[in-house]
Amino acid sequence: MAELKHYFVVNPVSGKNITIDFVNDLIIPACEKLGVDYEIYETKQAGDGIRFVDETATKMGNKPCRFYAVGGDGTLYEVVNGAYGHDNAEVGVIPKGSGNDWIRLFGDLELFRNVEAELKGTPHKVDCIKANDEIAINQASLGFDAEVCARQAAMKNVPGAVGHVTYLLAGFTCMLTKTWFDFKVTIDGQEIRGPFIQCVGANSRWYGSGIKEAPFAMPDDHMLDFVIFRRTSSWPAMVYPMMVNWQMKGDHVKYSFVEYYRGKKMVIETKKPSQTNIDGECHEVDTLTLELVEDGLTFVVPEGSAYFDNKARGILNNGIKKSLRNRRPFKYMLAEYNPFSMIVNKGILKLFSMDRNYLNFTKLKNHNTFGL
Repeated sequence: MAELKHYFVVNPVSGKNITIDFVNDLIIPACEKLGVDYEIYETKQAGDGIRFVDETATKMGNKPCRFYAVGGDGTLYEVVNGAYGHDNAEVGVIPKGSGNDWIRLFGDLELFRNVEAELKGTPHKVDCIKANDEIAINQASLGFDAEVCARQAAMKNVPGAVGHVTYLLAGFTCMLTKTWFDFKVTIDGQEIRGPFIQCVGANSRWYGSGIKEAPFAMPDDHMLDFVIFRRTSSWPAMVYPMMVNWQMKGDHVKYSFVEYYRGKKMVIETKKPSQTNIDGECHEVDTLTLELVEDGLTFVVPEGSAYFDNKARGILNNGIKKSLRNRRPFKYMLAEYNPFSMIVNKGILKLFSMDRNYLNFTKLKNHNTFGL
């Protein structure tokens, strides 16, 4: 078997508040100690990482190669999109940015910054998400959270704002104008009622620098977790669950306005261009189609990770836990029969003439899809 070639794709502008010299203090000493064949490449501009990884993997032919994203979420996005479609390419992470949400299931920052552990890591097939023409390894979304992500970059200019604080600040700026969306949403062909706050397709559990968006997702179970926030109450009533339960505690799925499904494909159609968040990369779209790609990438789990052991022991699993208020018919009684939903969502004239089919909610027909 051909010797594995290691490529370190370094984003020189990420991790401005980190004093570690990743190249000279971590990468080079580890590679020299283990005597591996390696190369260090610094990206020149946005998109350069995609080009480098794609071109390099192509030149390698059938020879195995491993690309480490040395940066933040944007660097990982570029390495993933460059490596996708190359059977000989593996993806590793040496976290240098402020997000680092994808790695949380597999280990902490200390483990992933142990370059020797990365070099000795285990290649593991994981699913990914085809989001229109892009590839996400972690998540993709449309709605309030994507609008927040689009503004989050500007919050980094606020003195002292790093990591999750930048998302909190961006969230406050979007609270007045970006919380009600009239999307058309279908999951595996079944339409989901709106209006919405946000719609997320998740391959793993965290995003936004520590928001536990999809607490039951697993990246290798050949399913996607879809977390749908429906706008069924006035915004003052939503502030606490959104800012505390969603952003901080990660137990938002207990609320009746949160729909949790598991499936293969979600399509979101908008009436006007809206921001999408694809592994931290934001731009406007009219339609977002999220499709599962089974075993779409080979990810390197560092030596010393408890991931495989925790899966074998059942500590990590994809079992969906339901709360009483998120079970039918209670969730619809709680979510629909309030002044905001009755007057704003349905219209004042429909207050006493509701469609009788409105409460005839059915589970998604696809037997592989489960709703709370």
